[in-house]
Amino acid sequence: MNIMPLPALSDNYIWIIEKEKRIVVVDPSEADLLLQLMATKGYVLEAVLLTHKHPDHIGGVNDLIAAHPAPIYGPEETGVATEIVKGGEHIEALGETFDVIATAGHTEGHVAYKMKDHLFIGDTLFLSSCGRVFSGDYEAMFESLAALKAMDDEVKVYSAHEYSLSNLEQSVNYLKNDATKNELERVRRLREEGVVTLPTTIGKEKQVNPFLVIDDFDEFVRYRKERDRS
Repeated sequence: MNIMPLPALSDNYIWIIEKEKRIVVVDPSEADLLLQLMATKGYVLEAVLLTHKHPDHIGGVNDLIAAHPAPIYGPEETGVATEIVKGGEHIEALGETFDVIATAGHTEGHVAYKMKDHLFIGDTLFLSSCGRVFSGDYEAMFESLAALKAMDDEVKVYSAHEYSLSNLEQSVNYLKNDATKNELERVRRLREEGVVTLPTTIGKEKQVNPFLVIDDFDEFVRYRKERDRS
C-alpha cells in the first residue's frame, strides 16, 4: 500500500491511498491534476473521503466523480457526500477498514479517517498547530484534540495543508524546547528543498504542538485566538 500527497491549490495536499492500482482519495480540492495522475497511472477510484465542508477540500469532487463514479463519504455539511458519516462508522475500502472519528471544532461536522496507524485529519490538526475554530465551539475543538492526544504515539497524521514551517516559527516562541527548535530546523531544510513535511506523528505533536501540550481550556482558547491574530 502506498500513501501519496498530491499538492493542490496554493498549500493543500490531496492524500491518495493506493493498493494494486485502486485508490481512495481524501479531500480532493481540485480535479485536474488528480485526473491526469489517474490517467497516467491507470488508477481506479474506489472511494472519496471528505473531512469537512470547506471549498478547498471538496472543490474537485464533482469533476472527479463525473469521470470516475464512486461513493463519496463525508459529513452532511459537505453537501456532496453520498454516504453521510458523523463518527463511529467503519468504511471498507481497498481491503482495509477506515474508522470514522468525529473531530468537531474547525467546523461543526468535521471528521477524520483512521486506517490502521494512519490518520487522515483534514484541518483539525497540523504539524505544530490546530485548525482555526470557525465553528466558534472551542470546547469541541479542545475535546477533539484531547481524543487525538490519547492515541498511540506511533499514529501517523496526514494533515491537509503545508503549514508546518509557519506553525513552527510561532510555536518555538511558546514552547521554547529543544524538540520544537530541532523540528523547526528540519522542516526549514525540507521546505528549502521543496519537500513535503508530512506526515507527522501523535508522539511528535505531543512535543512540538502547543495545542497538544496545553491542558487548560482557558489557556487553549487564549492561545488559539492569539495565533489567529498573527
